[in-house]
Amino acid sequence: MKKFILLLGDIVILYLSLALTLLVRFRRLDQELWSSHLGPFSVIFALWIMVFFINGLYEINKLARGFRFFGQLLQNLAINALLSFSFFYFILDKFTNLKPQTVLLLLLLIFALLFLAWRRLFFQLISSDKLGSNLAIIGINAESLALAQEIITKPQLGYKLKLLVNPDNTPIPEKFQIAEISKDLAGLKNQLIKYKINAVVALNNPLYGAEVARYLFESIDLKISYYNLTDFYEKVSGKIPLAALERNWFLENATQKNKRLLALAKRLIDLFFALFFGFLSLVLLPFLALAIKLESKGPLIYKQKRVGLAGKIFTVYKFRSMTQDAEKHGAQWAQEGDQRITRVGRFIRKTRIDEIPQFVNIIKGNMSFVGPRPERPEFVEELKKEIPFYNERHLIKPGLSGWAQINYPYGASISDAKEKLQYDLFYIKNQSIALDISIILKTINTVFNKSLGR
Repeated sequence: MKKFILLLGDIVILYLSLALTLLVRFRRLDQELWSSHLGPFSVIFALWIMVFFINGLYEINKLARGFRFFGQLLQNLAINALLSFSFFYFILDKFTNLKPQTVLLLLLLIFALLFLAWRRLFFQLISSDKLGSNLAIIGINAESLALAQEIITKPQLGYKLKLLVNPDNTPIPEKFQIAEISKDLAGLKNQLIKYKINAVVALNNPLYGAEVARYLFESIDLKISYYNLTDFYEKVSGKIPLAALERNWFLENATQKNKRLLALAKRLIDLFFALFFGFLSLVLLPFLALAIKLESKGPLIYKQKRVGLAGKIFTVYKFRSMTQDAEKHGAQWAQEGDQRITRVGRFIRKTRIDEIPQFVNIIKGNMSFVGPRPERPEFVEELKKEIPFYNERHLIKPGLSGWAQINYPYGASISDAKEKLQYDLFYIKNQSIALDISIILKTINTVFNKSLGR
């Protein structure tokens, strides 16, 4: 709902900015003037909204504040200005006599001012005590404290942590003691009333789960929203906490997604994007081949075994980014500053150009465009022993990009794999065509930013 309000407000600001721009530029705003600009600028605004989306300006839990947000806005406005002038002078030039150089410049300035004011107002509203939701967490463990940390550090989520109920008398770090801490379940209803709680998150603890359910049922007339920890943590963080999972979770949330229509649509999208980006990348091949071959001996294309759908092994293709004898001592995690990576390899890894040959894997059906990244069999065996439910990421096809890749920086360790698995499980539960397209668009942004060294 918050994202929808944010989007709707941006659309209103865009058209209000256009009206004010025309009024300033022409000292009038009549039907003829408005109509002549409405169509072309509606196309422009659609492009602007897409740029905002790709650059994460609708990810409420990640949005920067203050100067960082101002920097994000300037970056987006620069991209949108380039798109707008290109659209008018290379595409619309043949269909209209409209030459809005001054209008575009004025529009960018007026929109920037109104946009900053609107976004500041929006965050003040959702972070305010009047419009925000007061939250209570029942039960203390590592996952519930991680949730509390999210709530405290991200007021833009619209929640205020007001009450922690600690039946086990578990030690609570001092930084969380800004909220009221109680051990009394019997007086739960009175506490919910006292602190004006709007939402309750309960830990699934068999030791006192039935008792918590009984007292929560007694407070059902308070019209409070109730969540279990797993669902609410997923809602605010975009990942699934591993410690809160049981086998039944996969039966309820993974197998039901195996639908023919979704699989067919996903396959068509895979083929479209793989062929489209594959043909675009052909122009790079001669230069890449020359650069890779000149720096070090070895094949242009590197073949490697990976684990795919249902644990089946397949061969993945990549442009070689390491020296020829990089794995003479066996499979190793890639490390920061890895000496095995060539200079050309460092660049193509950073920009993900080394993964272009994986379009072949997508066309063959070994991989999807979006899904958990495929891992090597040697590492999978190790990770299965160390991380619960790791093998369940093979319930769906691996992907060239994925929810974990756009939400978590590159990592090569067991702890990184555990963190990424939580994002992968979120994707397995929530996979849809809309989510896939969102991930593809955000991947483009990730590649673009890494190419510029950001």
